[in-house]
Amino acid sequence: MISLLIAALIAAPDLPGTPSGWRTGLLVTDASDGTVLLEQNPTSLFRPASTVKLVTSLLALDRLGPSYVYTTEILADTIGGTIYLTGSGAPLLSAEDVARAAMETAARLGRSGAWDLRYDVSCFTGEQHLPGWDPDDWSRAYCPPVEAICIGDNILEIVVSSVDGVVRTWTYPPLADLVLDVDLTIGPLESLRSLVDGWDAGRPEVSLSGTIRPGTTLIVYKPFAGAPLELASWLATKLGENGLSVMSVSGGQAPDDSLLLRAAVMYSDPLSQIVASMNKWSRNMVAEQLMRTVSLEECGAPGSTGSGCDLAGEMLARLVPDGPSIQLADGSGLSRLNRLAPVHLAAVILAGASSLSYGPEFLASLPVNGVDGTLSGRMTDLPPGAFRGKTGTLNDTCAIAGILHAESGRTLVVVIMLEIGQGQVYRARNWQDEAITALYEAY
Repeated sequence: MISLLIAALIAAPDLPGTPSGWRTGLLVTDASDGTVLLEQNPTSLFRPASTVKLVTSLLALDRLGPSYVYTTEILADTIGGTIYLTGSGAPLLSAEDVARAAMETAARLGRSGAWDLRYDVSCFTGEQHLPGWDPDDWSRAYCPPVEAICIGDNILEIVVSSVDGVVRTWTYPPLADLVLDVDLTIGPLESLRSLVDGWDAGRPEVSLSGTIRPGTTLIVYKPFAGAPLELASWLATKLGENGLSVMSVSGGQAPDDSLLLRAAVMYSDPLSQIVASMNKWSRNMVAEQLMRTVSLEECGAPGSTGSGCDLAGEMLARLVPDGPSIQLADGSGLSRLNRLAPVHLAAVILAGASSLSYGPEFLASLPVNGVDGTLSGRMTDLPPGAFRGKTGTLNDTCAIAGILHAESGRTLVVVIMLEIGQGQVYRARNWQDEAITALYEAY
C-alpha cells in the first residue's frame, strides 16, 4: 500500500492520500534555485516536535557564532570570605570539570580561613519546565529541567545489579542531596518502576520499585531536580579535598564588583560541537539552554525562553516574509504548543546549509542516514550521507526535515510533517523513509 502511494507521489505533483486519519505537510524543493518539486499543505501549521531544533540551531549559530564558548566562573570575595559559582547557562558541564576548577581555585586562594559558597543562577529566568510540556514527561530522561547551572544533561544514571543474589545500586553524577529509595526484589520477571520527585523542594528524589531478574544489570536514566545546588555542593566537596574549608552552600547573586578574584574558569566546547551533540541525539535540555543563551546575549540578563522564541520568530519572519504566523513555546520541540509550517523548516535548512559563516557546521550537526544519531538505523538502503536531517517525534507527531543528495546528483530540501494517531509513530517513520528513498531515485 505504502509503495503504491509513493509511486503515485512521484508521478503526480501532489501527494495523494496517506493512511486514514493522518494530516500531512510536505515540501520538496531544489536546493540550488528554490524550485518547488512537490508540496502538500506547505503553509499549514503543524506540531514540529524536535525538528524545531533546526530553528534553534540556526538562531544560535547566527547570533552567537560557531566558535562561541561558555565560561562558568568561580569568583572569590577574599575580604568577605565568599566564593561565587556563577552560572552562564553552559550545557553539559561535568563533575570532572568542577573537580579541576576546585583544584585551580584552591591553588589561588591558599588554605587559610573558612568560606561560604554561593551559586549564582541570575543569568536565566527560573522556570524549569516550559509551557506545553506534559507533566507526565517530567520523570523521563528526554525531559530534564532547564537550569542556569547544569550537570551534564541533568540526567542521573542509576546502575542496578542483582549479581551474587544481592540488589546493589550505583549513581552518577555525584549528587550530595540525592534521596534514592530502592524497593527492589529479585524474581523471575523484570518489572522495574521508577518515580522522580523533588521539583518543588529543589532536591533530587528518585524511587525504584519492582523486581529484577537474578544475575542481571540494568541502567536507568532519570532527570533530577536541583542541579545548581548539587553542582555547588560537589564543588564544596572538591574544595575541601584541596584544603579549602566551606562552611555553607546556598544561592546568591555575585556582586558586580571588579575587585572579586577570578579564581577559576570552566570552558565549554565550542558552540558548533554543542549544536552537533544536540542535533545528533536530540538533546532537549541543550536546546533550551541555547535558546536562553541567545536571549541572554541579545537582550541581557535574565535570559528567557520567551524572548529567545521571539528572536527566533523574527528570524523566521525574515526568512519567510509571506509565511503564516508561527507559534513557539520552546527551543527543543517538547512543547505541544509549537506550530510551524513546512515552508519555515525548508527556509531554515536552506539558510543554514548555504551560510558562508557556519554552513559546514550546520550541516555537520545533522544526523546522517544509516550512520549516526537518530538516523543511524533509518534509510539504510541509501548510500550513507545521502540524507542529513533532523527528526521529530511526539506520540501523535512524526516529522523529518533535511538535505537529500539524490541519485542524479541533485540536492533537495525535504520536509515531511505528519500528525498521526497514537501508536503509529513507527509506521509513519517507515512511510517517511520510503518517501525519501523514492525521491532519491526519482530526482
